[in-house]
Amino acid sequence: MACASVRGEEDATAEPPGLLPFDSRLSLHSVVQTTFENYPQAAMVDAMRQETSALQQRSDSWIPGYPMVYVQNNQNVAGDGEGMTQWGYQFPIWRWGQRDASRAVTDRAAESTEQFARGLRHEVAGLVRESLWNLKMMQNRHAFARTVYEVSLKLVETVNRRVELGDLAQADLLLAQSDSLEKKTALTQATVDLQHAHQAFANLSRLQAAPEKFDEELSKSVAIDEDHPQLAALNAMIERAQADVEFVRQWKQGTQPTVLIGAQHRAFNDKNVQNDTNVVLQIPIGGDAYNEPFVAQANLALTQKITERDNLIRLLQRALKQAQQTLEADRKALEIARNRREMAETLIRMNRIALETGEIQLIDFLKVQTTAQAAIWDAMQKEIQLKRDTAAYNQVVGVTP
Repeated sequence: MACASVRGEEDATAEPPGLLPFDSRLSLHSVVQTTFENYPQAAMVDAMRQETSALQQRSDSWIPGYPMVYVQNNQNVAGDGEGMTQWGYQFPIWRWGQRDASRAVTDRAAESTEQFARGLRHEVAGLVRESLWNLKMMQNRHAFARTVYEVSLKLVETVNRRVELGDLAQADLLLAQSDSLEKKTALTQATVDLQHAHQAFANLSRLQAAPEKFDEELSKSVAIDEDHPQLAALNAMIERAQADVEFVRQWKQGTQPTVLIGAQHRAFNDKNVQNDTNVVLQIPIGGDAYNEPFVAQANLALTQKITERDNLIRLLQRALKQAQQTLEADRKALEIARNRREMAETLIRMNRIALETGEIQLIDFLKVQTTAQAAIWDAMQKEIQLKRDTAAYNQVVGVTP
């Protein structure tokens, strides 16, 4: 039974399986970049670039549609040699201002694609920051839980010796063992949470290691500006949508002016032959009522983007205010937690001496130790939380590692 107990204690304090190693060569920037490259939505950037390339081909084309070739042969009586043959080439031409509208769409599409990629990378940076700091919090929680458990084991050994010497009752040993088992349960749960945090980071980043350091300097920005990656992305999409509206208005659903260059050959029974050439210009007129629903649809898409932009501004402004308030509150909380930690460490030392000299009962020492350990752990967490708040603030104001 003693051997089994020792093995159980060793298993509880051993390094948990399935944890990622920490690599000092990895930086927050490199982790964000790798995560962005492996992020499923990054495929949208490639698709948008392909669309831009297709739009560029349309704008560079001399004709805005499909050309056609036609051939027609008419005979009065089959084989009598009298009849007419016509052939020609027909192609559409750009309306006035239409090609410029197409080029504007191409330019805005290229800009919105790059801004979308920048905004998406910033979004990924937020996910990476959250995952890394959650991992750090769980790592700290696990390390502290293991330390507390190891302290409880030493206390059990001390109490056991004093029971053997007759200084303490058997009930005190049971009390110490019960407290140790409680600490072991907390360590077991902390181990599972730490494993989950490592798995979550690996799943997000697709990396087999985590950065050793990823602290950030607090940004000096105190407002949301137009260059914020997500805001800039939506502004670029709005400009693209505005260009789309103008192009749809000019395009008129592909009803283009056309030029027809043709020729005809006529043969008669009296052997007379007549060859003619002709050029025809066709210009559509009217029909705006048919095109208006398509213009309205493009305007609807534009309005939706403007609404998204306005909602984003409100969300970012609210998030900034909350981040500022959280930073200020956690700075004050950290100062308080540090003072409590100093008092808790002193209190534990004093009460341990009192326990060893028999001035206090074990049950009283355990109560003091539990309260003091909670204060020490709270200070450790507050240290990490303030760094996490800094990363969250930088995320809100648009700082991308």
